[in-house]
Amino acid sequence: GRALSIIRNAAAVNGVDPDIIFHSNVRLKDEEVKESGFRDLLNRKWRKVTLLLWLTWMGYAIGYYGTVLAVTRIFDADADEGADAQDGTPTFDYQAIFISASAEILGLFVVIQTVDSVGRIPTQAMSYIFGGIFLFSLAMSAGTASNNLLTVLAFCARAFEMMGSCVTWVSTAEILPTEIRSTGHSAANAMGRTGAFMSPYLVGTNVPIKFVGAAMLAIHLLTACCAWHLPESKGKDLGHVTDEDEVDSVGEKDGSEMTFPYDSNDTVALPSSSDRRIV
Repeated sequence: GRALSIIRNAAAVNGVDPDIIFHSNVRLKDEEVKESGFRDLLNRKWRKVTLLLWLTWMGYAIGYYGTVLAVTRIFDADADEGADAQDGTPTFDYQAIFISASAEILGLFVVIQTVDSVGRIPTQAMSYIFGGIFLFSLAMSAGTASNNLLTVLAFCARAFEMMGSCVTWVSTAEILPTEIRSTGHSAANAMGRTGAFMSPYLVGTNVPIKFVGAAMLAIHLLTACCAWHLPESKGKDLGHVTDEDEVDSVGEKDGSEMTFPYDSNDTVALPSSSDRRIV
């Protein structure tokens, strides 16, 4: 068929004789993909991962949007007075808010460097823990510390919030297998939107800012704990991260050999990874 001719051509482009790998007896297996629904996310096989992802997404959304709102509230110059006496409009320290918002650029750059070296799970846990610590410090220092110190704390808090949220988005798609990836990612995203909806009520102006800091720290620690218990997806094939019974039946491989079921004793040497081409 056409699919077989495509992979035979890919083998030839990569310097491998297609008649050896895909000889006349090779047949491509037709696989039926099972459709999944929302209820499948809560069956015994996926329940643990689903609940951990839901809590992680809800915590990340509360933390991220709550941090944005808390920073804005802290840099409200008229927070103690309520509003400008002339027109009823609050006055903000836009310079400090802008500097803290620019931290997301730094957070994105840093996480690009660490997501593949440190790993998805450690990066998430570290980001949420430090994000909560800096936000807690910011809330406790509000009204007493200098504006420069508050700006630095807000900058660090938003940088770590950005790092954690980026990796959560990436790892969720890698953790979920093909059969439930769309449904699972959509459900997790819905939980995140729920958390975003809840954050203004937690960080509202009627809530003492120090209580906000303590509550946000607790939420960040819970989020980091949930993220820590998710399976690591670094270096694993997409769709096989949560396969608990996955066994390497042929021992360690370095990517230079390929073994086929029709003849387990024969191996075919492939070009080194630097010489391969993708078709």
